[in-house]
Amino acid sequence: MSAQCGKNVRLSRIIKKSTGKSVSVAFDHGLDDGPMLGNIHPRETMEKIIEGGADGVLISPGCARICNDLLCDDNAPSVILRLDWTNTFRAPDELNYEEGRNILISDVESALALGADAVLTFMFIGYEHSEVEAREIAKNAEICRAAARLGIPHIMEPMARGNAKRTAGREMDPKLIALHTRMAAEIGADAIKTDYTGDAVSYAKVIDGCPVPILIAGGPKTSSVKESLDMVKGAIDAGASGILLGRNVVQAKDPAEMIRALRAIVHGGEEVDYVLKHFDI
Repeated sequence: MSAQCGKNVRLSRIIKKSTGKSVSVAFDHGLDDGPMLGNIHPRETMEKIIEGGADGVLISPGCARICNDLLCDDNAPSVILRLDWTNTFRAPDELNYEEGRNILISDVESALALGADAVLTFMFIGYEHSEVEAREIAKNAEICRAAARLGIPHIMEPMARGNAKRTAGREMDPKLIALHTRMAAEIGADAIKTDYTGDAVSYAKVIDGCPVPILIAGGPKTSSVKESLDMVKGAIDAGASGILLGRNVVQAKDPAEMIRALRAIVHGGEEVDYVLKHFDI
């Protein structure tokens, strides 16, 4: 019996075989950032995510329990379970630290018990102390081994986010993104969620150097819907396998309509101007 069979089946629920692409939503911000626009009432937002037709949704163990009955819906997205917590993104006026830390809060077995189709963990590089970065690698390697044994995909989220002073302004550096995405693939990631470099040309080089599918992270809410759509279109044109956007979806005027618009670009190959004309976003 091969656990790879289980991985293939589960990953195909997130990255669709028909297009080789995924429109997934990151809905795990409450774990690290607390309540914010778009997650105050998680069940209401989850209903919108389901209505829009998302292929997958990234959630915390707690949210998986809160929304359990909704995730049993015929049209519910596949569950990607967040296994770790970080204080890296906490605002400076909210007990932030110059160098954040991450810790596992769940494991692969628990994710399967919650009905997950995949697990996801951060992998930050750029720490002032090299042993901290080494622990990040060890953590992800441990999860990879467990995921391989149990036949569930492990999606890694590598980012240049260790020490704020050391990485400030360099998070979107194509060379750093190419470095940490390849590291994640070599450790054993089945797919990757990571930053967009800002343009299709440089991102194509990142994609070319990474032998596993890459889904782009959306980052902070963009200043306009067009900016968000341009980012997605650029990534898809560069060869990305889809998106795992959070705030640009759940904080949209209508999250369900935003997901439908993103599907038109990612799965349908539509241009940004077409989407802006035909969707009420």
